[in-house]
Amino acid sequence: MKILIPLLLVLYNGRLSQESNNAGWFQLVKGKNFPFHNFSLVPNHSPLKLSKIICFRQCLRNEFCSFVVFQNNICSLHTKYALSRLVVVTNMKVVFQKKFIIDSPCINGANCVNKLNGYLCICKNGFFGTNCEKNISSYSCPTDNYRLNETDSCKPCMAGFTTFNSYPFNCYKLDGNRNYESAKLFCQSLNSFLWRPKTLTELNFLNDLTWAESKITYVGQPFVWPDGSIVYNFDENEPNNSGGGISSLRENASVSQDSMLVDSNFENVRLFIDCSFLSSFVFHIKLLILINNYISKLLVIRKCEVYSEEAFDFNFE
Repeated sequence: MKILIPLLLVLYNGRLSQESNNAGWFQLVKGKNFPFHNFSLVPNHSPLKLSKIICFRQCLRNEFCSFVVFQNNICSLHTKYALSRLVVVTNMKVVFQKKFIIDSPCINGANCVNKLNGYLCICKNGFFGTNCEKNISSYSCPTDNYRLNETDSCKPCMAGFTTFNSYPFNCYKLDGNRNYESAKLFCQSLNSFLWRPKTLTELNFLNDLTWAESKITYVGQPFVWPDGSIVYNFDENEPNNSGGGISSLRENASVSQDSMLVDSNFENVRLFIDCSFLSSFVFHIKLLILINNYISKLLVIRKCEVYSEEAFDFNFE
């Protein structure tokens, strides 16, 4: 019987074996470097003097980490935003990109994202559930009615709020153009919150430029929702901090555009707003998260990747 020991790393014949719930490997990005050592660092991380093995292990265990820079025994972990900011430096061998071999438990065309304590399925339009196994159309409600959860009966929205037929789990209020901070305050005054479209189904509601409740404070910082979860479904090559480069933060708020997310400047732009009704469904979701986190500590955690010998290889060349 093969026994897996959590957090045990063994270097043998140049190959790295490790715990099953963090399996992965790194590919050298030859001839590339970051313009600044501290650019796009993952949250709560500072460059440290570490061995290469421990450095890579830290990146594997951090869902924000997509790249490692290992130079002169100094380790720094970087977000995926760094990909668009790599610079050419001939013969450099210091940048490593995290890779996974995918055997996804997600279905219906969903993308699988590895997390420290499990995985997350990013569902395609029209689906939801842990593995995107459920069709949202099967839970539809009459106009201006919503469900607290899958098993609940349909209830009327609060006065002034409405539902979208394609998503019965919340009520929304559409309003005119405001800047980001004004939009947040407006929603709060209605006992609601600014739009948080975590699914592609929600992003398909509107064609107008619409604020989404996530902003950053420094260049390269990952966008997260107020509950701390990562913002996915950004458009290709977004966020890009257009006009600000790597030194000046110009686009620091998230905006939906053409059913995807982009970054924008909330100080000077006035956009369409969408408030989400603060129903007990929010509590239901938070309770499920707490239960899931507790269960994950008791069970073997399933991840997106296949656990094969090849998956553990650190490809340095």
